[in-house]
Amino acid sequence: MGKRTLKNHIEELHNATTINSDELESFLAQFKIIGNIGINANSIFYVLNLNTMNYEYVNDACLSFTGYTSKDFYEKGMRILPLIMVEEDFNLLTADLFPKMNDFSKQLSSEQRSKIVFEIYYKMRHKVSGKIIQMVEFSSYTKFDKNEIPILSTGLCYESSQVLSGVKGIVRLNEEQSQKTLFEERINYAVEQLTKSENVIVNFLVDGLSRKEIADNLSVSLHTIHTHIKNIYKKMDVSKVSELIKKVN
Repeated sequence: MGKRTLKNHIEELHNATTINSDELESFLAQFKIIGNIGINANSIFYVLNLNTMNYEYVNDACLSFTGYTSKDFYEKGMRILPLIMVEEDFNLLTADLFPKMNDFSKQLSSEQRSKIVFEIYYKMRHKVSGKIIQMVEFSSYTKFDKNEIPILSTGLCYESSQVLSGVKGIVRLNEEQSQKTLFEERINYAVEQLTKSENVIVNFLVDGLSRKEIADNLSVSLHTIHTHIKNIYKKMDVSKVSELIKKVN
């Protein structure tokens, strides 16, 4: 299946969802600034009902990426996510990143919420082949109720060239011919394994403090700092500060 026109998708969506042509065109217009992403055989296109958390529409590309059919998505709704995502990514998204992005969006005005695009990086695992694919997903709110609460979300997912150890989320505001990053956070697998004290020490190292300076700041012995850093290096799979900083950033 090659690239399909907006008209093709509008015809399908009118039969399958509650989205209308103006809302779909508005959604697709959001991505002209990002890169004019097309709907084609290599991208999953979906419409999600935020009240029921069920998919109103998913195109056939979902099968090649996940091993699940559109029918599977309709039957399972959001319950399909732990089945199609790498477990570590799913856990980081649901326990940490999604709540943060959701809380952030609630602080925005209704006008801003109608113009934001969520950009999320995570990995999918094909249920048959076991192949892991790094994905990037763009989504935005496409319909609101009378209280200006979002009730429909529309999104595009496709394979990303940016391979991450963990997950990443960005919230962008699109206005006229420009975009502004309002929120950005990356969560690394290894960083999640660090203790509170180890995270504090990592932050000091990133800021350029020496081991002695860190010990003085924390009022502990230099030996204690040496032990903490040894454990940090082991968990992060690095052997020096420069490698640690690169991995954290």
